Amino acid sequence: MKLNIYIKNNKFELEDGAIIRVKDIGGEFVIEANPSGLISLAKHLLILASDKFESGDHIHYEAGMMLEEGSVNFVIEKI
Repeated sequence: MKLNIYIKNNKFELEDGAIIRVKDIGGEFVIEANPSGLISLAKHLLILASDKFESGDHIHYEAGMMLEEGSVNFVIEKI
């Protein structure tokens, strides 16, 4: 499948009003997000998937920064 999507910049920023929470519930990784948070995550994945990034490049999601306080930190890495 080929998608042509234009994203204004290649910065891993959050949309205005984005809320993203991550929980570990009995070994299951649960991501909760409002619409702005889901759009932010989708953009991050598309940017990371682009040719501008190589295998091993990654994004850190940390509580209090990209994630709500109390969230479980995680990393998404391109292979």
